[in-house]
Amino acid sequence: MTAFFAWCTKPVGRGGRWRGVRTSVGESAPEDLGAPTFHALFREYFGQMTRLAHLLGADDAENVAQEAFVKLHQRWDTLSDHTRVAGYLRTTVVNMSRSRTRHLRVVRRTPQERPPDELSAEVRAVANWEHERLRAVLANLSRRQREVLVLRYWLDLSTAAIAETLGISPGTVKATTHHAMENLRRHLGHEPGGER
Repeated sequence: MTAFFAWCTKPVGRGGRWRGVRTSVGESAPEDLGAPTFHALFREYFGQMTRLAHLLGADDAENVAQEAFVKLHQRWDTLSDHTRVAGYLRTTVVNMSRSRTRHLRVVRRTPQERPPDELSAEVRAVANWEHERLRAVLANLSRRQREVLVLRYWLDLSTAAIAETLGISPGTVKATTHHAMENLRRHLGHEPGGER
């Protein structure tokens, strides 16, 4: 991650003219001094985007978040409104997580070449009881329901922000949230200690 962080703060420009790209912490391009720096946005949103990718099922959440920031950096010059960066990052992370989970389904269907006892220490550390329970509960929901719940209850996004992130109508967000909560309650009611 250090190499990526250094790359984020690397000066970019042609012939000494900056094109809206920040050079380092706190330094901004002359044409938009009030806009946030890329470095500051990275520090503010990287943890959130990593957690979002993890909750959406990406097995390499940190890589997904880093790739989202790479895509943001590549589009930095073309962004007219830097206040919408968080929405762009969330949408990118959601789409990349979808791709990763689709890929994981294919990979998991193929026979494993190594026995389960040879899993890395990192995988064993992540696979604790709470993590597995959360993933199991979320896995019982449809992809759309899982995405809406994570965006609503973990990121605390409004209905309008979720609709924008997923590219659906606010009414669909409300209906999906309702159905997801019903399914979640039904699933938790079947687990030991799930009924109250």
